[in-house]
Amino acid sequence: MDPVTAGGTAESRLAAAGWRLPAAPVPRGAYAPYHLADLTGATLVCISGQASRRDGTPIVGICRSGDDLDAAKAACAQAALSALSALNQACGGDLSRVRTILQLRGYLRSEAEFDAHSAVLDGASQVLEAAFPHMPRPARSAVGVTSLPGRSWAEIELSALLDDRG
Repeated sequence: MDPVTAGGTAESRLAAAGWRLPAAPVPRGAYAPYHLADLTGATLVCISGQASRRDGTPIVGICRSGDDLDAAKAACAQAALSALSALNQACGGDLSRVRTILQLRGYLRSEAEFDAHSAVLDGASQVLEAAFPHMPRPARSAVGVTSLPGRSWAEIELSALLDDRG
């Protein structure tokens, strides 16, 4: 083992390799940068991407700099509702089994110059906060993309822990 990988802490090994950890990120919206959860008696569930659709029809749009964000936020909220519906199915129809939402990932169809991704994804965060008001905020990622299925405005993924029952 060379001196860079031998012993010490992760921080000291990074320093030996010429790197240092930057200051921890500060949230730019309604979310936590990370979420810790105990796995005892729980099941991890990952919800696949749910596009912004209403009654099966895509909510089509694209985030553009300078545009009002309300319609984009509403598209994110609708996609989050679909993700909660999938989560409800995973819970056997009992959302009270949700111990915590660990992570929310949002993909937003947007132009290259658009930079308000976090503000748009707040539409999805508001749905989660309404459904689970006493839970801590999940870790969250907001990503701009050029294309989504059906030209949907947004796609939402969730990871959650469910209480084991039964």
